[in-house]
Amino acid sequence: MAYQTEQESFWAGDFGDKYIDRNAGLSLVAANVALFSRILSRASQVRSVTEFGANIGLNLRAIKLLLPEAALTAVEINHSAAQALREWGGC
Repeated sequence: MAYQTEQESFWAGDFGDKYIDRNAGLSLVAANVALFSRILSRASQVRSVTEFGANIGLNLRAIKLLLPEAALTAVEINHSAAQALREWGGC
């Protein structure tokens, strides 16, 4: 695929693949649950969430725990990360 910017190529390529391994784990999901519970306590009736640059979906996993009925959507340029999102149903 031809990308329009250097940044797109950067995240779609090897750096993005390695970022997956550096930023994974249930401890990060737990930290995100704490963060998003504070954020969502100030919002009302959130029914859908779209994350741009979702990587493997750690933010969306946390939000799904807090808002199980919300529709989740993710946009991710890195093929490996997008595949990981699909595997757990994050997009």
